[in-house]
Amino acid sequence: MSKLDFEKAKSDIAQIVEIVKMVPEALQQRCFELLFERAFSEPKPAPKVEPKPPEAEKANEPSEPAAGSKKLPGNIKAILRRGDVTEDDLGKLFMLEHDPLLPVYKLPKGNTAKAQMAKVMMVLLENGLLNNNISAPYAELREALKDEGLHDGNFNKALKRNADLFRGAITKDGIDENGTVELSGPGLEKLAETIKELAQ
Repeated sequence: MSKLDFEKAKSDIAQIVEIVKMVPEALQQRCFELLFERAFSEPKPAPKVEPKPPEAEKANEPSEPAAGSKKLPGNIKAILRRGDVTEDDLGKLFMLEHDPLLPVYKLPKGNTAKAQMAKVMMVLLENGLLNNNISAPYAELREALKDEGLHDGNFNKALKRNADLFRGAITKDGIDENGTVELSGPGLEKLAETIKELAQ
């Protein structure tokens, strides 16, 4: 440790005190601590970085996610591969780099049942993007439909008609309003199809 020059230290502290007086009172103590630490801490030597040959740099670059984009969860990647859907298609439906995730898709107009199913698929997809779990409580789906102005007396009928797309809360015979909705194999195919349609 280098020997402290007391005259310089007194001068530095006096300058720090003058600067701190210009800061709002609530921040003065923290400001003093930061400036003091900055002025009197030993400078840390910069870590040595060995230069890499250009080929090695390219080999270490990630090949998948583009700069600024989030890494996609495994379940979503599987759907993309199986359904011939691209990350660009997803980018047309959600601002993936935005936190929180921001939906930008437009639901089909004219056919309420089709719009309802598309919205259900998008809620499940959004949950998959957020937590790698392509499922949602039935109540969440119902509320999402209400928010879009798409919830009507035919919503449950549309779900039951498409019961083969779902597991859990939705069956041909009924709906468990307290249950969780998941996609079956055909449901995952329908999700990929819906992503492609809405991304056009």
